[in-house]
Amino acid sequence: MVHFSWLMTGPRVRRWGMKHLNELGPTDCIIFVSNHRSFFDFYVIGPVLYNHTKLSKRILFPVRSKFFYDSAMGGIVNGLMSGFFMFPPIMRGKDKHAFNTYALDRMIAELERPGMLLGIHPEGTRCKSANPYEFLRPQPGVGAILSKSPHTRVVPVFITGLSNSMGTEFGRTWSKQREQHPIDVIFGAPMAFETLRAQGGRLSIQMQIAQQSMEAVSRLADYHRREIIGEE
Repeated sequence: MVHFSWLMTGPRVRRWGMKHLNELGPTDCIIFVSNHRSFFDFYVIGPVLYNHTKLSKRILFPVRSKFFYDSAMGGIVNGLMSGFFMFPPIMRGKDKHAFNTYALDRMIAELERPGMLLGIHPEGTRCKSANPYEFLRPQPGVGAILSKSPHTRVVPVFITGLSNSMGTEFGRTWSKQREQHPIDVIFGAPMAFETLRAQGGRLSIQMQIAQQSMEAVSRLADYHRREIIGEE
């Protein structure tokens, strides 16, 4: 994934907030929660973590099964381009509820291993709005995991600048216009949610954790708009 990401995005990736990751080490368990606009969000975030932090190299990115597990091409992309980091799959349809329960339990079990990292999009699916600072309503999944994994912290991430086309990304990276198409990744401070966790694992608590996670991502988006690109 690191090599593929470099070929696709090259020098276009700009990083902010790396100081928030300096305190984290190879035994910390972290869930990185990010906004979701492109198929390739974690193809960019993952290599930043892999190459520029002291964190563990054990990274999983749970994904919807529609592409990565329901098609031959998706399996090839998952295997060759991400080393099967896109795991576990989340299935669609009410008849897949049992498997999704397993997937959730598997993520919680993986976080029992020191140094496990997960990348999750709380929105659940891509936001297709033309406004990069608009988000969908978060789903409770990340809250459900955190309520059962008390040692795990959250790091919010805002990413922007990616399309949904590999060809477009390669073209932008290796053309003379690359500087006109930066990919910005901003990391926030780790979050622990001790107060909410102390209230138990009810669905309402899980939703509050998910909502606060996305609010942190939103604050990073505001920082990007005001401080980095200079919009009011």
